[in-house]
Amino acid sequence: MWATEGLTHRYPTKVLAELVTTCPQYCGHCTRMDLVGNSTPKIDKIRFTLKPETRVDAILGYLRATPTVRDVVVSGGDIANMPWPRVEAFVNALLTIDSIRDIRLASKALVGLPQHWADDQVVFGIERLARTANARGVQLALHTHANVAQQVTSSVCAAAKRLLEAGLRDIRNQAVLLRTVNDSPRALLDLCFALLDEAAVMPYYVYMCDMIPFSEHWRTSLTHAQTLQLDIMGYLPGFATPRIVCDVPLAGKMWVHQVYYYDRIRGISYWSKNFRTESEAADSEALSRSYEFFDPIHALPSEGRQWWVEHGDDGPTITAVPHCRTKAS
Repeated sequence: MWATEGLTHRYPTKVLAELVTTCPQYCGHCTRMDLVGNSTPKIDKIRFTLKPETRVDAILGYLRATPTVRDVVVSGGDIANMPWPRVEAFVNALLTIDSIRDIRLASKALVGLPQHWADDQVVFGIERLARTANARGVQLALHTHANVAQQVTSSVCAAAKRLLEAGLRDIRNQAVLLRTVNDSPRALLDLCFALLDEAAVMPYYVYMCDMIPFSEHWRTSLTHAQTLQLDIMGYLPGFATPRIVCDVPLAGKMWVHQVYYYDRIRGISYWSKNFRTESEAADSEALSRSYEFFDPIHALPSEGRQWWVEHGDDGPTITAVPHCRTKAS
């Protein structure tokens, strides 16, 4: 869904600007493993072909010509792997575009490499950007990625404190739901309270682990995610209760209780959406089509596992799925 190389325009008012293809910490559940890092014998990575300056100019040109975009996520890879002057120059350029009202810097490195974000060059740069953003009425925030409470170390807390004091509006956390790692109510609540109480970081999303190659052992079922969402309700302030979401291919982020039909035996959930991407502008069925997401085989009942043994090579052939926004079956 690149509108131009490195710029994903997936939602009507939001874009993702991928500025770099490397990261300080390569996660096996990375949602961008098709781009991030070097190719491997099993996975051939997408490569940027434009020079960095040309790619950035094209991104900024698209944003200036597309005033419906108000929200830009600046990411990669991880912008901690990009020289800070280049990051600051890009964000400053975004701040000159009147239609942009929210800028979110995305960096796992606040958790994996906190000394980068505590470095004076970066902190003073954030202070300059925050001052400009505030003067222009733009919200500037940082999104990071901690999955368990143990990752919220004293170094992470110290770096977060410096960034907030420098003028960031918020630091928000996007966790990934990982089987045996954080897939219990206690683990999620411990994480959320550590973020809130120790680092002043807002729990934001908990993503179901994507259907990423070689990550099946970490994935949970939609049923389990729905149960976890209900289990953590009431223990956290409402504004700090993370939504558990499923990133449905071609449909986007969906709250786990938004599913409109769910075959729990075969582990197939069906979703709908209410917006078109730029690439779907002429697609008359984009808003009436069902979008599928699949539970991991290990999470299915024996009947469902047997069905996939018998039919897996053919793919799911499910008919008469009601397309409506009623409670999931």
